[in-house]
Amino acid sequence: MSFFIRIAYLVVFMAGISLVLSAGVVLFNTLAIRRQAKAIKNRSMLRQGLMGYINGDIGARELKTAVSGRESLLVGLVAQLSDELGEPSHTKLIEVFELSGLQSLVRKELDMLARSRNWRKRQRAATMLPYIVGRQVVIPPLLHALEDRVMMVRFSAAHSLAAIKAVDAVVPILEHLLLPDEWPIERTIEIMREMGSEAVPALLSYLGQPDAKDACKVFAISALGLQRAGEAVPVILSHLSHPDKEIRIQCAKALGNIGASEALPDLVTALGDNAWEVRAAVARSLRAVQDERAINALVGTLGDPVWWVRYNSADSLAELGSSGITALKYALTHQDRFARDVSRLVLQERNILKSSQSTAVS
Repeated sequence: MSFFIRIAYLVVFMAGISLVLSAGVVLFNTLAIRRQAKAIKNRSMLRQGLMGYINGDIGARELKTAVSGRESLLVGLVAQLSDELGEPSHTKLIEVFELSGLQSLVRKELDMLARSRNWRKRQRAATMLPYIVGRQVVIPPLLHALEDRVMMVRFSAAHSLAAIKAVDAVVPILEHLLLPDEWPIERTIEIMREMGSEAVPALLSYLGQPDAKDACKVFAISALGLQRAGEAVPVILSHLSHPDKEIRIQCAKALGNIGASEALPDLVTALGDNAWEVRAAVARSLRAVQDERAINALVGTLGDPVWWVRYNSADSLAELGSSGITALKYALTHQDRFARDVSRLVLQERNILKSSQSTAVS
């Protein structure tokens, strides 16, 4: 009998624990909902105050009242509004942190970038600082952050420097993101592109330096091509025969992006490059030059030993108008089987040649 009584007590005890835990869960959820509602309300009121300040509806004193007790939300919300509204709101929002008592938020972010042992906090500071303090203050610590041991921090610092068009940072960005095994080249090129045309003179100057690093030249040349910087053509052409294969590849791509017709003779010569990757890049770039003089050269590479060179040659011919299409049709009877096959493939892809015609030609 005592055994069953113990079991009954245990059941009652477990039921009590279950009720307590259930009540705890309900209480926790209730508090979480209240905290979330409070945070949403505070964010809404702070946003309203900031918008009023931007629009001139309220002054500094009223804004300080709106910010009071909501300082932890200020930096993130200012960054969001700056991205939404752009200039001149961005400059106006920076002024908020010059108000009495708010300078400490700037000092906190600067200190976090320089001293925090948590790399995620350093990365956040590198991202947020341009939204809350002016160029003269933020550029030096961001340049220093380019030397951070963590790549993500360096990338965020570079991104921020590009966003504020810090052209003096072009070379440091190139050199401190120079880790192809750790970071894809495309990401660094994106940063240079974000810098805009303001970066072009610095990139050209760097390419002319005798001690410029080859890996950095790759980034610089690609960025100039994406900027379609016509003034860069002579410098890029001077690197088209560079010993480094990757530099030659990026030169070919950049000249294609720029659409430099004056580069045609050099590009045609580069179709004979020893590296197939260069030949493939050149063949693809020739379509952008839109010069019929490229047709004979491209017909000559339809029989290249490497498939990608053949395909890019045929595809570029198809982009060069009726003369290019005619050249592809003639190539259907080319003595080289590779040239015939790739010409047929491209014509079929563009529905210029039907399968029945293809069979007849074969």
